Amino acid sequence: MSLAKIVSFNIRNVWLWRKEGINCFVFRAGLIYEKINREKPDVIAFQEIMPNHLELMRKMFPEYEFYGQYRNADYTGEGLFTAIRKDAFEMIAYETFWISLTPYVSGSRFEDQSECPRICVVTQIRHKESGKMLRIYNIHLDHISDRARIEGIQCVLEQMERFNRNLALPSMIMGDYNALPDSETIRFCNEHKDPVIKDVTTEIPVTYHGYGTDAQKIDYIYVSEDITPAVDAVGTWETNFNGIYLSDHYPVFADVDMDKL
Repeated sequence: MSLAKIVSFNIRNVWLWRKEGINCFVFRAGLIYEKINREKPDVIAFQEIMPNHLELMRKMFPEYEFYGQYRNADYTGEGLFTAIRKDAFEMIAYETFWISLTPYVSGSRFEDQSECPRICVVTQIRHKESGKMLRIYNIHLDHISDRARIEGIQCVLEQMERFNRNLALPSMIMGDYNALPDSETIRFCNEHKDPVIKDVTTEIPVTYHGYGTDAQKIDYIYVSEDITPAVDAVGTWETNFNGIYLSDHYPVFADVDMDKL
């Protein structure tokens, strides 16, 4: 069995802020460092990365390459970055598009969504041991409404269909969907037909916990049908130390048997 551990991790965009207290990123960074070095995931799809996070993460984790973008029209602000472990995968291609009617216009967005542009980082990677390829779609859908989120995921699925017309590959759409399991957004995902995508996190009850003050599920890993038999295990990282958590979200992981792709 040739397992690849794939993780979605909303890291929380605040660096140092009184309201966050002991859970400011500067206090969580050591715990994150220990957890990632212990688990050694092969791919980490990070959401809510800011420039100072990225600078530190690159220093803490030199064994990873970070691929991504910041979401504003001038390429600043909050970003999505996918970290690829160099000894496990090689990068074949990657790109960023904006979740909008004009995906390749920087800063573009749907009229129904918040003022925040939303992006998707797509990485096409080859597993060095098995030679198999994957596409990872790293997303953070809008927070304002199901309508905005449905428009967003529809845009992602349309781009996925376009990529597959050129080269169909097993695909994973992972990240912060900002949607509860009984929401219209998740219903839309579950009922989508072309392409069909499957939620492999259905047994996970909580992903957002607000540093131990809340209990909601809003983070998901959806996969194309061809990956489903290859998913060996799914779970969350619930590490905390004296009230310090990895983030206000639990990172969500899926172990994929690359030999079964």
